[in-house]
Amino acid sequence: MERLVEILREFSPEEINEIERNDRQFKALERLYERFKEREEEFYRLVLINALMSYQLQMKGEEYWEKFAEFFSNSKGMEDFEEFLKRFNRRFLSAKLKRLKKAIDCVSQIKVEQVRDAGQLVEELAKCMGQRKDSKTIVFAVKMLNYAVKVAEGDELEGLEEIAIPLDSRIGRISKDRDFWRKLSEKTGILQIKLDAIFWICQNEEHLKSLPEELRMKLEKVRERIFG
Repeated sequence: MERLVEILREFSPEEINEIERNDRQFKALERLYERFKEREEEFYRLVLINALMSYQLQMKGEEYWEKFAEFFSNSKGMEDFEEFLKRFNRRFLSAKLKRLKKAIDCVSQIKVEQVRDAGQLVEELAKCMGQRKDSKTIVFAVKMLNYAVKVAEGDELEGLEEIAIPLDSRIGRISKDRDFWRKLSEKTGILQIKLDAIFWICQNEEHLKSLPEELRMKLEKVRERIFG
């Protein structure tokens, strides 16, 4: 871990911000926001609901969020979510449609524009969805809402240091041990959901090529350290 810590400490906050803004999921939200500039609350709710439904996908996560942005840029709004799932998130559809109703009810109870504390949001989402606070979809929902807030307001949620990394399949290839990610965050000073962005993008070789050379070289060091 120590060599990895040394490499990660080379990233400045500005570079981490650039990594997030180059995330294809972030760029998808930028496109979607163009449609919802006058309806920010609905924009935030759509993002939260889709994040809560982001599991067992039939395509890569980046592609799924691009489909999401494209679909809802040309739809009426939240009432079209069932149709979206039937087209782009069909695995275990019956169970997902039940979960969708729960997610919509849950998110509808939250005054998203007033919730600017990530820890509070995790508490509320975990309670109404009946999941652990470190469950993948719960913490991923907070990550994506933070992206949405950055897109809409150029700001971030408070309390992000309380949020665990979303342990999906890509992150799990590196380590499924939550303690590993907590310690890595403590030693590098990089929040866990920011580490998530770094390790996601460094696993996508094609995406890496599109980044500025200096940043790409740093990410390739991470990639080499993890995968050899």
